[in-house]
Amino acid sequence: MKKEFQVAGMRCSNCELLVKEALEELDGVERACPSHKTGTVAVEYNSEKVSVAALRAVIEQQGFSVNE
Repeated sequence: MKKEFQVAGMRCSNCELLVKEALEELDGVERACPSHKTGTVAVEYNSEKVSVAALRAVIEQQGFSVNE
């Protein structure tokens, strides 16, 4: 599955790295591609292992606001 989130607050490549590493630690996340330039995070994941709510929670735990 693929999901793209609109994320507010990412300002630089360090923000991207923080989100990418946090998401990719989750079991079921195959790839995370954050972009501070577009304010998005694209995630490829296995929906049998991880939910959209869990993905959103991880992004928010890093200090960013998620608008779907």
